[in-house]
Amino acid sequence: MDRASLFDERDGLGQGIVIRLRHWSPPAVAAAVAILGYAVLAVVLVGIGLILTKLLTPGPVAAWDNGVNRWFAPHRIPTWNTVTDYASILGETGTVLIIAGATAVIFAIRRLWRELGFLAVAFFIEFSVFLTTVTLVERPRPSVPKLDNVPSTSSFPSGHVAAAIVLYVGLAILISSRTRHAVLRVAVWAIAVTFVVGVGISRVYRGLHHPIDVFAGVVIGICALLCATLAIRSANAASRRRTGTDLDTPALPQSSEMHT
Repeated sequence: MDRASLFDERDGLGQGIVIRLRHWSPPAVAAAVAILGYAVLAVVLVGIGLILTKLLTPGPVAAWDNGVNRWFAPHRIPTWNTVTDYASILGETGTVLIIAGATAVIFAIRRLWRELGFLAVAFFIEFSVFLTTVTLVERPRPSVPKLDNVPSTSSFPSGHVAAAIVLYVGLAILISSRTRHAVLRVAVWAIAVTFVVGVGISRVYRGLHHPIDVFAGVVIGICALLCATLAIRSANAASRRRTGTDLDTPALPQSSEMHT
């Protein structure tokens, strides 16, 4: 991926949004996209949760979901108990806040404002959708012995998984978009995917979430990153228009300078 290509699109949906919001400031454009993304994603997740809890429970879908947890419980062993404990910690609120906070400081020092905004918007959407969903969808935790303290929130969706995707996959996107070194790209993506998969499996293994809760967390995390990318691209396009470096047309030919 070209270093400038992640947020510097010259056409597409981001440019179309700016045309419609041509009088808005870049932060306002980003905020509008973020809020709209939150609203749409929250409606979808709450709808899925209500269908699951009101229409599919009891039923074969819920039975399969519970069956996975019930299979894991008698197959737990000390080694995997320890491994999944560390994996689960990777998605805990404290861990995510520490890593995200340190990253924000580094980005601010290096004046990587778009990258900082990307993570901030993604976390805003992820947390807002999670909070809305767990408030409106009441799903009990799996009926198996728990290996961790049970949060008071609903089982649906997995906030650990959603936050892990925003943090680790988000960082992988930013790092890989700013380097041409194939080995580094492969390494950061391998780490990100391993962390996310580890968090997801650990939440089911340790009896805190059903598999569908984990899948819902994946949806929230991925969609939050997509919405954040669109928000920053739209804000960047709005900034170019305000500084006179873009024309009042939906697209401009790319110059060779963007590929240096």
